[in-house]
Amino acid sequence: MGLPEKNLLAQDHEKPLREVYLSAFWIDVYPVTNSRFQLFLSQHGYEQSQWWTKEGWAWRTRRRIHQPAMWGQPGWDGPDQPVAGVSWYEAMAYACWAGRRLPTDAEWEKAARGSDGRAYPWGDEWPTADLANFDLAVGRTTPVGLYPKGTSPYGCHDMAGNVNNWTSDWYWRLFGRFCVRFGQLRDPQLHDQLRSELPFKAITEKVDRGGGFATARECQEVLSCTRKLAWKPSTRAPWNGFRTAMDA
Repeated sequence: MGLPEKNLLAQDHEKPLREVYLSAFWIDVYPVTNSRFQLFLSQHGYEQSQWWTKEGWAWRTRRRIHQPAMWGQPGWDGPDQPVAGVSWYEAMAYACWAGRRLPTDAEWEKAARGSDGRAYPWGDEWPTADLANFDLAVGRTTPVGLYPKGTSPYGCHDMAGNVNNWTSDWYWRLFGRFCVRFGQLRDPQLHDQLRSELPFKAITEKVDRGGGFATARECQEVLSCTRKLAWKPSTRAPWNGFRTAMDA
């Protein structure tokens, strides 16, 4: 996981290159699609607090949220397109309803990268239009699985481009490389415990992976297997999507 210290283009959160041991897990081949998310809506998932975190339910109630930001909009509403404009809170609620969870940061990188240290899910070749949906080449999301050449070693599609993927991890921005210690912890509850013990509320964003359809060619490293982004859990940009995971 990560990149060598000598890599001058790597950000602090990508260093060092290290071994991380994970328990066996399952992860979705595709990001969650509109057709899958429709099941959550049809079963009134936005009206049932048991699926939501305490903070998520308070946010949903306060903002009167009842569906994803891009839900039903022309060009975004194909059944096989990834659900878009989903906050971390909404992604978590869906995952709990489905009997699953969001992947950890380390699990996501494992599923995207395999074990050979490749730069991108498909290998070390730079991103091109036949490998991923990025750089506004299409201008919106595309049906999942449309880029088979960009598939990861474990058969996961759209790990780079199309929609970004929320993970369960908090982003320890103010700790620089010290955040690596926490990024190796698989249990998201332990992340929450560590965060609650800090003497100040500095940890406010969740790790987001893979880049999306709007990731510019000049920022193509965001599509790599090691680069992280971070957003507040309430963020609902058109490129915010997710996939789920579960213990094996």
